[in-house]
Amino acid sequence: MALNMALNIGRNIKKLRAEKGVTQEQLAEHLSITYQSVSKWENNITSPDLYFIPAIADYFEISIDELFQPDMQGYKNKAARLFALYEHRGTKQYFDKADAEYEMLITENMADADDYRIYGTLNQFHAKKLNKKAEDSFRRSIEMGNEYSEGQLIGLLASLGRNQENINKYEETTKSNPDILQNWRNLIYSYAAAYSGTSDANLEKGLEIAKKCLLKFPEDAGLLFTCGNILRLLKKYEEAEAYFLEAIEKNPDRGAGGASYYNMAFMYTETKNYEKAIWAWEQAIALQDRLGLAVEEAEMGKEWPKKEIAKLHALL
Repeated sequence: MALNMALNIGRNIKKLRAEKGVTQEQLAEHLSITYQSVSKWENNITSPDLYFIPAIADYFEISIDELFQPDMQGYKNKAARLFALYEHRGTKQYFDKADAEYEMLITENMADADDYRIYGTLNQFHAKKLNKKAEDSFRRSIEMGNEYSEGQLIGLLASLGRNQENINKYEETTKSNPDILQNWRNLIYSYAAAYSGTSDANLEKGLEIAKKCLLKFPEDAGLLFTCGNILRLLKKYEEAEAYFLEAIEKNPDRGAGGASYYNMAFMYTETKNYEKAIWAWEQAIALQDRLGLAVEEAEMGKEWPKKEIAKLHALL
């Protein structure tokens, strides 16, 4: 073993032992050797046989490579070590391992306040990576012409506190291309902060734009549905109901019209109008039959409304 590596391992064993709060005797007992052997390692008189290296690394919950590092640090437990490896390498492999280890600590009631803090940090770091991947994927999908990804990107950025980016973008696109309805939809969606209730949502502004758009695009059921949805969030239930019903009249079976039944069911439940809520869910069930779906798919679509109806009957 090279001299520098031997010096490193001696210092590191001493440091790790102190951090773990164990004596030379306890480490020696674990390895089935004498404490004098441990003392010689720490004082760089001798070095551990290669046979002991994996056992020493496992005992202190570090990697074998770390055991030889000149600036090695110890960790309070295996979960913390795996977190450090994830923080350093950023791979899903180490996230999964650290996640499983923290879950075990929590399940076994062995996690202290700092473990919970580090576990939160682990998930925060991973969420940031996942959000970046989601954003990049949505942007690529938009470049490839997928119209649904635009709304999903708006929702993602709103949830990340970046809604002003959405507003700035679609204020510009509506000015440069005012006859494209989708640009207006995206602007409304942005002001409403993707219906997410985030702190920078401006539902009133979104509603104002949506109503103005209806003057330009009066036959669009989607705008009617959007007005209804925003009004529902503003708790202007009677006006919301009128817009939902008009959206259904314009397009009873598809898109915004069909979605209106679900939102009306939510709205009626919120206002404790349970009989009307049951009616809306029944319309959602009937919709599944009108859509021409395969039997299995239609039945799956009916499961949720049927469960909600059962809950509502119990409340009557």
